[in-house]
Amino acid sequence: MALGSYCAAGPLSERIVFVAEHNGLKKLYICRPDGRDLKRFCREPGHQLQPAYSPTLERIFFVRPVKALHEICSVDSEGRNLKVEVSLKSNALYPSVSPDGTKLMFCTDRWGPMELCEMDLETGKLDRITYDAGTNTRPRYSPDGKSVLFLSRRNGLTEVYRLFLEDKALQRLTDSPFAHGAASWSPDGTRFVSTVAKPPQSKSVLIEKDLDTETLRQLLPERIGLTSPCYSVDGTQIIFVDDEVLYTFDPSDTKAVLFPLRGQLIPEEVIWIPFPLP
Repeated sequence: MALGSYCAAGPLSERIVFVAEHNGLKKLYICRPDGRDLKRFCREPGHQLQPAYSPTLERIFFVRPVKALHEICSVDSEGRNLKVEVSLKSNALYPSVSPDGTKLMFCTDRWGPMELCEMDLETGKLDRITYDAGTNTRPRYSPDGKSVLFLSRRNGLTEVYRLFLEDKALQRLTDSPFAHGAASWSPDGTRFVSTVAKPPQSKSVLIEKDLDTETLRQLLPERIGLTSPCYSVDGTQIIFVDDEVLYTFDPSDTKAVLFPLRGQLIPEEVIWIPFPLP
């Protein structure tokens, strides 16, 4: 049964997946949206970083360091049956799976500076997507699979861009004197959420942009260490990490709510997924 068939079941079938340190290693953890049933998700050895998921394949993808490089792996919905998806003589980072489960987008330094690359998950065929003098990272497929949000560092600034996959048209979506963090799509593909650093106080703000109206708004006051924003499955909440603590936020409200995480874990990266019940 595909993961998409679980989505109608509501919040009880959803999961929060995050990275936290355990005995000096970064590991994947999973819990319900109310913080219950917290457990280690994947028992594979080594670090587990940068989680992504594929609803159609029922697999969680992540990055792990191997001999000074990084490769992309995946496991099934129980955290088992490890498969090495990308292992190059270069780094492969920040995986994103296309909505139909056929393609994997990631960034790699195979050609020098970080560029976006797309791989056919069945054949392993690689296609270079960007050819820029800048550094391109953190790609995220749109919900319809027709475009990709990513970060690109050009002229000393990191901004959010959108690449249309059919004709390779490029659209710059942010324009500010400060660096932006990774962008995340709303489930309907009409908005994205990102962070903006505000030096010299080392604070960040959470922003959301409506792609239809091109309206950009700040969602929260400045915070310390704000990273990894991600929409809930229905798009009504945003979960993020702020100073090593998880919070959720309703974009129609004005304040963040502490996520009820049990235990002494320090989260670093987080995603909210339509995940089947155990």
